[in-house]
Amino acid sequence: MYVFMDPAPGDEPVRDDEELLVRTAMERATDGAPPLPDLVPGALVQGHRRRVRARAAMGAAAAAVVGLGVLGAALPVWNGGGEPVRQWSAASQTSPTPDPTFTAVPVRPPVHIEPSAGETSMADLPDDERSRQQVFQNEAAGVLETLLPKALAPVRPVDIAVNRYQGGAESPVFPLTFSVRPLATGKAARADRACLDVAVKHLRCDEVSLPGGIMAQAITAAGNAEGGKTITGVTVRFRYGHSRVTLAVGGDTDAMVSAPVTADDLLAVARDAQFIEMVAYADERPMESKEGSVRGG
Repeated sequence: MYVFMDPAPGDEPVRDDEELLVRTAMERATDGAPPLPDLVPGALVQGHRRRVRARAAMGAAAAAVVGLGVLGAALPVWNGGGEPVRQWSAASQTSPTPDPTFTAVPVRPPVHIEPSAGETSMADLPDDERSRQQVFQNEAAGVLETLLPKALAPVRPVDIAVNRYQGGAESPVFPLTFSVRPLATGKAARADRACLDVAVKHLRCDEVSLPGGIMAQAITAAGNAEGGKTITGVTVRFRYGHSRVTLAVGGDTDAMVSAPVTADDLLAVARDAQFIEMVAYADERPMESKEGSVRGG
């Protein structure tokens, strides 16, 4: 997985986690807005490891609940229907009476994937950082489920890395990637990949303008041909702040079913304010290593 790293010297200072998440939550509460009704090989070729799913670890769910209480006075988490459900934390109680009304926070059971030999997972993170990433994943999964086509519901976190998710109930299931990865600096800095069409490889890339003048690449690519069938996956990637953002949905390589989304579907997500809020938080307080860092090491 991507190992968490503090911002490198010279980067802009970031705000405290609690302040950022509380600010985001309170802004949502006061806005009163209604709920909204590369190519990434890892997303297209997850292989059989994605199928190694176990029952959700109760400890992980409990840690996420604890994280919700610590990080937010009223942190919204989305349920399957997209309605925000709020839970009051102990920190928000100014007096013992009257007692606040507690509501159950829907914690999405994560999909479990056993790491390969030499590979790390979120379970290897320090407790505080693991809890923070679990809270982020839980909320991000709700936002993605609300914004993506219903064929991808439910969207659940995958416990091997903070940027991994899974869409679909049983079969087919689709790997999702939502990555906000810090850009490398200095000699390690990478140029943006060219946006190219390659007809022989069934690859199409379009450059699209997002709000704020952000230029994104929307990529549709076919791969994993088997038995006369070819599955297709879709990726949108762009720069935001000090990070490279990737949103990708791959096909089910076992069932040989293409991703049930289009490039326009992912671009609609990338334009949404809820999604950009998640991106902004992860950009200010990274959860992945910088580009060029070694995974699992």
